[in-house]
Amino acid sequence: MKIKLKIASSVCCLSLLLLAGSCAKGLEDTERFSAGVTNAQLESPKLDEKCFTTLVNSDGSESVKVTWPVVYGAGGYKYSLSIVDDPAKPEVLVKDSVIDGLTSIFKKKEDTKYEITLLSMGNAKLNNKEAATATVYVYNTAVPATVIPEGADIAEYVKANIQASDQEQGFELIGGKTYTLNAPVDFGLNTVTFRGDKLNRPIVVVGENGYISTQGGLKVKFINFDCTAMGALGVLTLSGTPDESISTETLGYKANGANQNGYVINAPVIFQECNFKNVPHGILYGNKQPWSLRDFRMKNCIVQLNNSGSNSVINLYGSSNGLIKTLTLENNTFFNLNTISSAYFIRYSNSSNAQPRKIFGNNDATGTMEITHNTFSRTFASKDFANNLPNTNTLVTTINYNIFYDVFRLYQAIQSQAKRTTIGNTLIAPTKGTQSNDVGGRTDSSGRPYATEEDPQFAGPIDVEFNLALPDGGVNFKPSGSVAVENKSGDPRWYE
Repeated sequence: MKIKLKIASSVCCLSLLLLAGSCAKGLEDTERFSAGVTNAQLESPKLDEKCFTTLVNSDGSESVKVTWPVVYGAGGYKYSLSIVDDPAKPEVLVKDSVIDGLTSIFKKKEDTKYEITLLSMGNAKLNNKEAATATVYVYNTAVPATVIPEGADIAEYVKANIQASDQEQGFELIGGKTYTLNAPVDFGLNTVTFRGDKLNRPIVVVGENGYISTQGGLKVKFINFDCTAMGALGVLTLSGTPDESISTETLGYKANGANQNGYVINAPVIFQECNFKNVPHGILYGNKQPWSLRDFRMKNCIVQLNNSGSNSVINLYGSSNGLIKTLTLENNTFFNLNTISSAYFIRYSNSSNAQPRKIFGNNDATGTMEITHNTFSRTFASKDFANNLPNTNTLVTTINYNIFYDVFRLYQAIQSQAKRTTIGNTLIAPTKGTQSNDVGGRTDSSGRPYATEEDPQFAGPIDVEFNLALPDGGVNFKPSGSVAVENKSGDPRWYE
């Protein structure tokens, strides 16, 4: 007699109770896992979102544990795992691994689609046959998002659909489509992921009055921005009317020893894998309000500036105080088409008030600036690289493996009292400047020079508008300078 087996009805989390026994003895223990099932045609275990949990590893990274319900009478499970961001080109991570337990763990990547294939294996001792079909389930690590329809103006759509919530929410643009941003898109106090498609980025055409604004955490990913018609503010312009709920007084920082009034965005603010064309001023603008950010990051972006004025790329100037507690620039290219700009790349308002303890309090007094593997070209040729950064031993400054071409006075970003690390940088200043302040004249905390003087000899072109239709924008910053090449300095994409 043949029986069609039904999978145990217990939810996935209940199967954890069986896990200890299954891992200790495996499925050789037929009494534990057969439940009297013999001569059966097995089914594969079902998967749903409740079967997936996120684990935080000791190094801060995350993994995913997938746990499935027991199929009684099975001889084990055949398990495969692939990344299927591009379904036509799956990246196989695990192929037909035999598992005698009820769980598997894999490393978690952000914004990634994983396909799990799970098949119940037969059991010869019990005369049970392998499942006829495998369970196939796609697990997406991206934040669930509301799709903004093609043709909708982004600011209007977000205003009509955003929910006031303490949970992260997402807005997604359709891959390959073009959108308009003709007014500020304001995410308010909410934590938001605003994203496009990893493999086929949409384009956002920013109008004269368009920009992004937030008072909460924000992640902007996989979007290309055409800023040619953009007005006088930054791509991300913080609110001109900060909410009192995030003041240093309300957050308790003044009670902890902070002595400055201001407003703090505590959740991360991130630009990741975005390209920008013709940015007339900068990326981050504090709107002349005393804003501080706990964590601001730019990773894997290309920013083409057309900046002929004095507005900085990272600009918190114009109020009594404000700073970025943890600033990370990694694997980016920043280049300006204008050679006469008098802007600073990074600018705060007051070096004394920009010490972290004066905003975050005595128990949260440290700060970091990490600038690694970036290419900077003409950012900027006529002004110091940084202005009004604090000079205190509570800061850690790491500036490693960058190329600075036609960049003036890097040393203004590397304050003498900070713990300083400068490895593998090359720099060539404009003809009006001098190298002595950056090359050979100053050293990091271990005695290394800030940079080696070298023309990177980019392959070029480097002086054309970025073409958003091309992955590399039609520019080429691959260096041939010997020091840069030896250290693989600059944005890694140009070595590919």
